[in-house]
Amino acid sequence: MNEPTRTFRYCGNEKEITEHAAALVFSIAFRSIHNRGRFSMVLSGGNSPRPLYLLISKGISTQLSARYGLEVPGLHKNHGDKDLLSMPWENTWMFWGDERCVPPGHHHSNYRMAEETLLNHSHPQESHIFRMPADREPYSEAAASYEQTLRNFFHIENAENPARFPVFDLVLLGMGEDGHIASLFPDNTAALHESRRWVLAVDAPADTEPRVKRLTMSLPVINHARNILFFTTGSKKALLSEKIFLGTENKVPASRVKPSSGNLYWYCAQP
Repeated sequence: MNEPTRTFRYCGNEKEITEHAAALVFSIAFRSIHNRGRFSMVLSGGNSPRPLYLLISKGISTQLSARYGLEVPGLHKNHGDKDLLSMPWENTWMFWGDERCVPPGHHHSNYRMAEETLLNHSHPQESHIFRMPADREPYSEAAASYEQTLRNFFHIENAENPARFPVFDLVLLGMGEDGHIASLFPDNTAALHESRRWVLAVDAPADTEPRVKRLTMSLPVINHARNILFFTTGSKKALLSEKIFLGTENKVPASRVKPSSGNLYWYCAQP
Protein backbone atom coordinates (compact mmCIF):
# COMPACT_ATOMS: atom_id res chain seq x y z
CA MET A 1 0.00 0.00 0.00
CA ASN A 2 1.43 3.37 -1.01
CA GLU A 3 2.18 5.90 1.67
CA PRO A 4 0.60 9.36 1.33
CA THR A 5 2.74 12.11 -0.14
CA ARG A 6 4.24 14.51 2.38
CA THR A 7 5.12 18.02 1.24
CA PHE A 8 7.47 20.47 2.94
CA ARG A 9 8.56 24.01 2.07
CA TYR A 10 11.53 25.97 3.42
CA CYS A 11 12.58 29.53 2.59
CA GLY A 12 15.60 31.55 3.66
CA ASN A 13 18.77 33.10 2.36
CA GLU A 14 20.90 31.14 -0.07
CA LYS A 15 23.39 29.93 2.55
CA GLU A 16 20.69 28.62 4.90
CA ILE A 17 18.71 26.89 2.19
CA THR A 18 21.80 25.39 0.56
CA GLU A 19 23.00 23.95 3.87
CA HIS A 20 19.58 22.57 4.76
CA ALA A 21 19.07 21.01 1.31
CA ALA A 22 22.57 19.49 1.34
CA ALA A 23 21.94 17.96 4.77
CA LEU A 24 18.73 16.43 3.42
CA VAL A 25 20.53 14.97 0.38
CA PHE A 26 23.11 13.35 2.67
CA SER A 27 20.40 11.96 4.95
CA ILE A 28 18.45 10.47 2.02
CA ALA A 29 21.65 9.02 0.55
CA PHE A 30 22.76 7.25 3.71
CA ARG A 31 19.22 6.11 4.52
CA SER A 32 18.81 4.67 1.01
CA ILE A 33 22.08 2.78 1.27
CA HIS A 34 21.17 1.55 4.74
CA ASN A 35 17.79 0.28 3.52
CA ARG A 36 18.55 -0.90 -0.02
CA GLY A 37 22.32 -0.93 -0.48
CA ARG A 38 22.51 1.92 -2.99
CA PHE A 39 21.50 5.53 -3.65
CA SER A 40 20.14 6.62 -7.04
CA MET A 41 20.00 10.36 -7.65
CA VAL A 42 18.73 12.41 -10.60
CA LEU A 43 20.58 15.69 -11.06
CA SER A 44 19.01 18.98 -12.11
CA GLY A 45 20.55 21.34 -14.65
CA GLY A 46 20.51 25.09 -15.04
CA ASN A 47 22.33 27.47 -12.71
CA SER A 48 20.29 27.29 -9.49
CA PRO A 49 21.87 24.09 -8.09
CA ARG A 50 25.47 25.26 -8.44
CA PRO A 51 25.93 26.18 -4.74
CA LEU A 52 24.18 22.99 -3.67
CA TYR A 53 26.44 20.81 -5.81
CA LEU A 54 29.55 22.58 -4.57
CA LEU A 55 28.59 22.00 -0.95
CA ILE A 56 27.73 18.35 -1.57
CA SER A 57 31.10 17.84 -3.27
CA LYS A 58 32.98 19.33 -0.30
CA GLY A 59 31.01 17.47 2.35
CA ILE A 60 29.06 18.81 5.30
CA SER A 61 29.66 18.92 9.01
CA THR A 62 27.88 16.36 11.15
CA GLN A 63 26.62 19.29 13.22
CA LEU A 64 24.70 20.47 10.16
CA SER A 65 22.73 17.25 9.99
CA ALA A 66 22.06 17.44 13.72
CA ARG A 67 20.90 21.07 13.43
CA TYR A 68 18.09 20.08 11.08
CA GLY A 69 17.29 16.83 12.85
CA LEU A 70 18.25 14.71 9.85
CA GLU A 71 19.33 11.17 10.61
CA VAL A 72 22.45 9.76 8.94
CA PRO A 73 22.32 5.96 9.39
CA GLY A 74 25.64 4.15 9.74
CA LEU A 75 27.66 7.35 10.23
CA HIS A 76 29.90 5.87 12.91
CA LYS A 77 30.92 3.02 10.60
CA ASN A 78 31.72 5.03 7.50
CA HIS A 79 33.63 8.08 8.65
CA GLY A 80 36.68 8.36 10.82
CA ASP A 81 36.51 12.15 10.72
CA LYS A 82 33.61 12.93 13.01
CA ASP A 83 33.35 16.56 11.93
CA LEU A 84 33.13 16.20 8.15
CA LEU A 85 30.63 13.98 6.40
CA SER A 86 31.43 12.95 2.82
CA MET A 87 28.95 11.61 0.32
CA PRO A 88 29.01 7.80 0.00
CA TRP A 89 30.09 7.95 -3.64
CA GLU A 90 30.97 4.26 -3.85
CA ASN A 91 27.27 3.44 -3.41
CA THR A 92 25.84 6.41 -5.34
CA TRP A 93 24.59 6.33 -8.94
CA MET A 94 23.84 9.59 -10.78
CA PHE A 95 21.48 10.36 -13.62
CA TRP A 96 20.18 13.53 -15.29
CA GLY A 97 16.60 14.77 -15.45
CA ASP A 98 17.14 16.69 -18.66
CA GLU A 99 19.85 17.85 -21.01
CA ARG A 100 20.35 20.37 -23.79
CA CYS A 101 21.28 18.74 -27.09
CA VAL A 102 24.84 20.04 -27.17
CA PRO A 103 28.23 18.34 -26.70
CA PRO A 104 29.04 17.50 -23.04
CA GLY A 105 31.80 20.13 -22.93
CA HIS A 106 29.53 22.91 -24.22
CA HIS A 107 28.90 25.83 -21.83
CA HIS A 108 25.13 25.16 -22.06
CA SER A 109 25.51 21.49 -21.10
CA ASN A 110 23.89 20.41 -17.83
CA TYR A 111 26.46 17.64 -17.64
CA ARG A 112 29.29 20.17 -17.82
CA MET A 113 27.74 22.23 -15.01
CA ALA A 114 27.55 19.15 -12.79
CA GLU A 115 31.07 18.15 -13.80
CA GLU A 116 32.46 21.57 -12.81
CA THR A 117 30.61 21.83 -9.50
CA LEU A 118 30.21 18.23 -8.33
CA LEU A 119 31.94 15.47 -10.26
CA ASN A 120 35.43 16.96 -10.58
CA HIS A 121 35.61 17.62 -6.84
CA SER A 122 34.24 14.30 -5.62
CA HIS A 123 35.55 11.83 -8.26
CA PRO A 124 32.75 9.21 -8.20
CA GLN A 125 33.27 6.05 -10.21
CA GLU A 126 32.77 6.66 -13.91
CA SER A 127 30.55 3.57 -14.13
CA HIS A 128 28.18 5.24 -11.66
CA ILE A 129 27.60 8.29 -13.88
CA PHE A 130 24.88 8.06 -16.53
CA ARG A 131 25.08 11.09 -18.79
CA MET A 132 22.23 11.70 -21.22
CA PRO A 133 23.52 11.13 -24.79
CA ALA A 134 22.12 14.47 -25.93
CA ASP A 135 24.89 14.97 -28.49
CA ARG A 136 23.64 11.99 -30.49
CA GLU A 137 21.24 12.28 -33.42
CA PRO A 138 18.49 11.56 -34.16
CA TYR A 139 17.38 12.87 -30.79
CA SER A 140 14.38 10.56 -30.57
CA GLU A 141 16.81 7.62 -30.67
CA ALA A 142 18.99 9.31 -28.04
CA ALA A 143 15.93 9.55 -25.77
CA ALA A 144 15.09 5.89 -26.41
CA SER A 145 18.70 4.94 -25.66
CA TYR A 146 18.64 6.69 -22.29
CA GLU A 147 15.32 5.06 -21.46
CA GLN A 148 16.92 1.70 -22.16
CA THR A 149 19.81 2.65 -19.87
CA LEU A 150 17.27 3.26 -17.10
CA ARG A 151 15.47 0.01 -17.87
CA ASN A 152 18.74 -1.89 -17.60
CA PHE A 153 19.65 -0.24 -14.32
CA PHE A 154 16.26 -0.87 -12.72
CA HIS A 155 15.73 -4.27 -14.40
CA ILE A 156 12.42 -3.24 -15.94
CA GLU A 157 12.35 -4.61 -19.47
CA ASN A 158 8.63 -4.73 -20.29
CA ALA A 159 8.14 -1.52 -22.24
CA GLU A 160 4.51 -2.50 -22.94
CA ASN A 161 3.54 -2.25 -19.27
CA PRO A 162 2.80 1.43 -18.55
CA ALA A 163 2.38 0.73 -14.84
CA ARG A 164 6.08 -0.01 -14.38
CA PHE A 165 8.32 3.01 -13.84
CA PRO A 166 11.74 3.36 -12.19
CA VAL A 167 11.83 4.46 -8.57
CA PHE A 168 14.73 6.82 -7.91
CA ASP A 169 15.71 7.56 -4.33
CA LEU A 170 15.98 11.28 -5.07
CA VAL A 171 15.11 13.56 -7.97
CA LEU A 172 16.52 17.08 -7.84
CA LEU A 173 14.56 19.72 -9.73
CA GLY A 174 14.89 23.38 -10.51
CA MET A 175 12.04 25.53 -11.74
CA GLY A 176 11.83 28.28 -14.33
CA GLU A 177 9.94 31.49 -13.71
CA ASP A 178 7.31 30.11 -16.09
CA GLY A 179 6.98 27.04 -13.87
CA HIS A 180 8.76 24.62 -16.20
CA ILE A 181 10.65 21.68 -14.72
CA ALA A 182 13.45 19.68 -16.35
CA SER A 183 12.60 20.37 -20.02
CA LEU A 184 8.85 20.05 -19.58
CA PHE A 185 7.49 23.44 -20.66
CA PRO A 186 4.01 24.92 -20.15
CA ASP A 187 3.01 24.88 -23.83
CA ASN A 188 4.19 21.34 -24.58
CA THR A 189 0.93 19.57 -23.84
CA ALA A 190 1.98 16.28 -25.42
CA ALA A 191 5.10 15.97 -23.27
CA LEU A 192 3.23 16.94 -20.09
CA HIS A 193 0.63 14.24 -20.71
CA GLU A 194 3.07 11.49 -21.70
CA SER A 195 2.10 8.37 -19.76
CA ARG A 196 4.26 5.58 -21.21
CA ARG A 197 7.68 6.79 -22.30
CA TRP A 198 10.34 7.53 -19.71
CA VAL A 199 12.54 9.90 -21.73
CA LEU A 200 11.43 12.36 -24.41
CA ALA A 201 13.05 14.53 -27.06
CA VAL A 202 11.38 17.95 -26.96
CA ASP A 203 11.73 21.43 -28.44
CA ALA A 204 12.44 24.41 -26.21
CA PRO A 205 10.06 27.39 -26.58
CA ALA A 206 11.18 30.10 -28.97
CA ASP A 207 11.79 32.55 -26.12
CA THR A 208 13.89 30.14 -24.04
CA GLU A 209 17.68 30.14 -24.07
CA PRO A 210 19.44 28.17 -25.32
CA ARG A 211 17.10 27.46 -28.23
CA VAL A 212 18.16 23.88 -28.79
CA LYS A 213 16.48 20.49 -28.68
CA ARG A 214 16.27 18.87 -25.24
CA LEU A 215 16.05 15.41 -23.71
CA THR A 216 13.92 15.16 -20.59
CA MET A 217 12.52 12.59 -18.21
CA SER A 218 8.74 12.39 -18.28
CA LEU A 219 6.44 13.33 -15.41
CA PRO A 220 5.57 9.72 -14.45
CA VAL A 221 9.27 8.96 -13.95
CA ILE A 222 9.72 12.05 -11.79
CA ASN A 223 6.57 11.37 -9.77
CA HIS A 224 7.56 7.78 -8.95
CA ALA A 225 10.64 8.92 -7.02
CA ARG A 226 10.82 8.29 -3.30
CA ASN A 227 11.94 11.87 -2.73
CA ILE A 228 11.72 14.98 -4.92
CA LEU A 229 13.66 18.10 -3.97
CA PHE A 230 13.02 21.45 -5.63
CA PHE A 231 15.92 23.89 -5.26
CA THR A 232 15.08 27.38 -6.51
CA THR A 233 16.57 30.84 -6.18
CA GLY A 234 15.00 34.28 -6.54
CA SER A 235 11.90 36.08 -5.29
CA LYS A 236 9.71 35.29 -8.33
CA LYS A 237 10.30 31.56 -8.03
CA ALA A 238 9.72 31.68 -4.27
CA LEU A 239 6.35 33.34 -4.84
CA LEU A 240 5.39 30.81 -7.49
CA SER A 241 6.45 27.91 -5.26
CA GLU A 242 4.27 29.29 -2.45
CA LYS A 243 1.23 29.36 -4.75
CA ILE A 244 1.92 25.79 -5.86
CA PHE A 245 2.45 24.67 -2.26
CA LEU A 246 -0.85 26.27 -1.17
CA GLY A 247 -2.69 24.84 -4.17
CA THR A 248 -3.65 28.18 -5.71
CA GLU A 249 -1.54 27.54 -8.82
CA ASN A 250 -2.23 24.30 -10.65
CA LYS A 251 -1.58 25.05 -14.31
CA VAL A 252 2.22 25.25 -14.58
CA PRO A 253 4.31 22.06 -15.02
CA ALA A 254 5.81 22.32 -11.51
CA SER A 255 2.32 21.98 -10.03
CA ARG A 256 2.09 18.55 -11.68
CA VAL A 257 4.95 17.24 -9.55
CA LYS A 258 3.07 15.05 -7.11
CA PRO A 259 4.93 11.96 -5.91
CA SER A 260 2.75 8.85 -6.12
CA SER A 261 4.31 7.70 -2.86
CA GLY A 262 7.07 9.71 -1.25
CA ASN A 263 8.18 13.13 -0.09
CA LEU A 264 8.21 16.47 -1.87
CA TYR A 265 10.55 19.19 -0.60
CA TRP A 266 10.62 22.83 -1.68
CA TYR A 267 13.77 24.84 -0.93
CA CYS A 268 13.48 28.48 -1.94
CA ALA A 269 16.48 30.78 -1.59
CA GLN A 270 15.57 34.45 -1.48
CA PRO A 271 17.78 37.60 -1.53
